[in-house]
Amino acid sequence: MDIPSHLSVLGINHQKAPVAIREQLSFPNSKLREALCYLLKFDGIEGGVILSTCNRSEIYISTYSSLFITELLKQFLTDFQKVDYKDLSPYLYFLRNMSVVEHLFRVSSGLESQVLGENEILGQVKRAYFEARAVKATDVSMERIFEKAIKIGKKVRKETNISQGSTSLSSMAIKLAEKKFNLKDKTILLVGANKINEQIARYLNERHIHTVIVANRTYEKAIKLAEYLGGKAIHFDQFKKELHLVDIIITSTAAPHLILKREEVEASLKQRKSELLLIDIAVPRDIDPAVKDFKGVTLYDLDDFNQLIRENLGKKREEARRVDYLIDQALKRINFLVKPHIIPYQLNESTI
Repeated sequence: MDIPSHLSVLGINHQKAPVAIREQLSFPNSKLREALCYLLKFDGIEGGVILSTCNRSEIYISTYSSLFITELLKQFLTDFQKVDYKDLSPYLYFLRNMSVVEHLFRVSSGLESQVLGENEILGQVKRAYFEARAVKATDVSMERIFEKAIKIGKKVRKETNISQGSTSLSSMAIKLAEKKFNLKDKTILLVGANKINEQIARYLNERHIHTVIVANRTYEKAIKLAEYLGGKAIHFDQFKKELHLVDIIITSTAAPHLILKREEVEASLKQRKSELLLIDIAVPRDIDPAVKDFKGVTLYDLDDFNQLIRENLGKKREEARRVDYLIDQALKRINFLVKPHIIPYQLNESTI
């Protein structure tokens, strides 16, 4: 059986692009399968996986030929995302063949994450792979490299301490809030009942903080999370009525547009005397960045996490070197049926 012999990835991430740029290339869950099916319509693309998180969007493909790959991917982005490729090209990276495998291994291991060693990315890589398989977008090449990437992601977390400590955006969000306020006497509004806010709920519960309001489009999920916290659930379309009653708002939704606009925050300020802290962990962003202009309002988005992350980085450097070594050893054990500068499409079970 002929196997596509070229791998490519076109991506954008937090290292090169601010959130205002990344959100233009985000693939929401509701559109992911549609995007995969559209990708496979391009002549020459045999398999594809799209990994889209709050900090990266990456399009992995396999092809028989190395010709016109960048043109195919440019056209896909331009058509599907309705963006001007020229405006985004300074922020994009393009890798081929062995570099794709190494990059994916580093991503699944948490070495390419904004929060070094964070655990969420491994689950996100799994979900991206399973979504692609669900619509039959994967081929042998995609399946082999993603399955190996998932294995190496598990291996490094088992054999190193890269994931020890504050290693998630959720924990960083709580740390940012604690730098601003003593949380015990504050009322917190969580907008969205997804995995990130579920983790935030666990951190709040550990701190015995129960003055929490949860809003979500699926009300049943809001009820479940609120009950866990001993807080209150509200319907999504009601949360703006609570703005003047809360001290901290943490948003993490999959909405393709702003859910909290400048004028809505401005109106709530007329009814409050205390400061308001907003933490937006969504891509695309949930909260209008213009609210930073208001006195008494502090807004953090993902770009603002970097200082706290740098403070935590020193403790992780040695573990990162150990992860690098494990990845290097895994790459060296890959057997090739073609030249090493092409795709390592035969991966032995002992590779990882």
